[in-house]
Amino acid sequence: MNLKRIIAELKKRNVVKEALAYLVVAWMILQVASTILPIFDSPAYAMRIMVIILLIGFPLWVVFSWIYTITPKGIHKTAKNESTLPVKTKILIGERLNKIIIISLVIAVILLLYNQYRNQPYVERGMAFSENGLSGSLAVLPFTNNKPDPESDYLGFAIADQIIGDLNYLQNIIVRSSSSVRKYDKQLIDYEEVKEYLNVDYILIGNYLKEDDRMRLNVELVDMESNEMLWRSEPIEVDFSNTFELQDIVSKRVLTGLNIKFSEKEFDRIQKDISNNPLAYEYFLKSISYPLTSEGDSLALEMLKQSITLDSLYAPAHAEFGFRSQRIALFEMQDPEKFIYTEKYYLKALNLNPELLSAMGYLAVLYTESAKTEEAVRITKKMIEINPNNASARFSLGYLYRYIGMIHESVAEMEKALELDPKNPNYGRLGISYLNLNEFDKAFETFAIAKETSYVLIWQGITLYRKGDFKEALSYFDQAIERQVEPYIINSCIVFKASIEGDMETGLKAVKTLEDSNIFDSEGWYYYSVMYSILGDQAGGLRCLKRAVDGGYYNYPLLNTDPLLENLRGSPEFDIILEQAKERHIYFKGLFFDKNT
Repeated sequence: MNLKRIIAELKKRNVVKEALAYLVVAWMILQVASTILPIFDSPAYAMRIMVIILLIGFPLWVVFSWIYTITPKGIHKTAKNESTLPVKTKILIGERLNKIIIISLVIAVILLLYNQYRNQPYVERGMAFSENGLSGSLAVLPFTNNKPDPESDYLGFAIADQIIGDLNYLQNIIVRSSSSVRKYDKQLIDYEEVKEYLNVDYILIGNYLKEDDRMRLNVELVDMESNEMLWRSEPIEVDFSNTFELQDIVSKRVLTGLNIKFSEKEFDRIQKDISNNPLAYEYFLKSISYPLTSEGDSLALEMLKQSITLDSLYAPAHAEFGFRSQRIALFEMQDPEKFIYTEKYYLKALNLNPELLSAMGYLAVLYTESAKTEEAVRITKKMIEINPNNASARFSLGYLYRYIGMIHESVAEMEKALELDPKNPNYGRLGISYLNLNEFDKAFETFAIAKETSYVLIWQGITLYRKGDFKEALSYFDQAIERQVEPYIINSCIVFKASIEGDMETGLKAVKTLEDSNIFDSEGWYYYSVMYSILGDQAGGLRCLKRAVDGGYYNYPLLNTDPLLENLRGSPEFDIILEQAKERHIYFKGLFFDKNT
């Protein structure tokens, strides 16, 4: 049989038209499925199975079309019936096939246009997107796991944290920190509560579903003023074994979808923070999902050890290891050598990525606390050059200002940080700068940003103590002690409580325990000197005050006026320490302003 006869036979049997009709209907079925299946949280393999079935069905349908003919009277074998069919019947069959194809094509086009429209940003409203892309403030909330499972629940916060870390490099948008949104992890989202609490223009929300070795994500942008969705991403699907691709894929999709304008340098900074080992990245994601508690820090460190072993060149893992280690060293009153140990990890991270903002922020604080003030100045300056709208950079600068005695400047910078990220619990430490200025009401209110943690309770108690409201202060110290959380905070509360109750022996024992812990933070040594002073131990107070100034605490205006140091004044040694603080204060104040550093 030659080619012409084969083609003629295919036309006679309507095989071509029926094959075309099958392809159009199959494509239409897949389009409907891609829209409907996600609504019912169907597993990722459901779509693949449907595609395989339709592919297998195509050759079977072609063979069926060759052998059989569908007529108004039913299905007949072509070989027997083809020659006996009336001409009108043949025409009717052809017309019906044409109608089926045309209707199917129309439906397919409608579905295509709907899907394209559904996934387009709603730019016509003119609110979210300008010539420079998205502008305003944004919160990236922890993603929702559509099928809760302890093995994959950690991804909800971890994915959001990674997106936040990437957006922190961009100057055109203000992004709330991970610390501010952590409270929404594994929680139902109440838009009104989020709007009131985070005070943002937009929120980025998402959900994910892990099935077998595949993971599918969806991301949406919501306008908090109107509670309307402004943008929805195409479904993002990756192999779970390649979880490290998530950061790259999700970040690119978000940056493109939100039309955020960024420079090549900004994008390069984002690209540097991607691991080359999927399992190492998975361990890292698990580590950052653990809460900032002693137990959470310990669990995070175990994950980070695994991550660094698998990929020693992934900078964020080294930075996070240093941060978690530093927290444990402080709150568990471990040997100060542990702090030097954390410095090593920050430096390693910055050696791998010199512009990693998280490592720079951690190291700037560590250097501020440990007399490496010039290095701290250099780092904070670089952070602000990278992104002047980064809250962490502003907070680090304000923290440094306080240590060198530029209190008003400290308050100004920390207030900027708080304005950029108003619910970051770490920024409650602005309250200490307010205390330096005797602004007690502001201090008390600001400490409350972190909600009722033991850290908040002790500082609110200290605020009331400085204000002279000793009875009320006692209740806060008692609450912090009852929590039995961090030895550092418990012993500090015992000291102030003993001072109020006149139990000097108990107080001195507690402050000696604190002193013997030999912490690294020079401001901590200053407060040890205060504790000795209010307990009437001048020698202990002077000893700790000298350690504070030698360690980098040059807050001369506070040392010169703090009424809680009254028991130390009049001593020649106090005057020498005060003069040393004054010299360093003047030097670093000049370093900031006279040299425009």
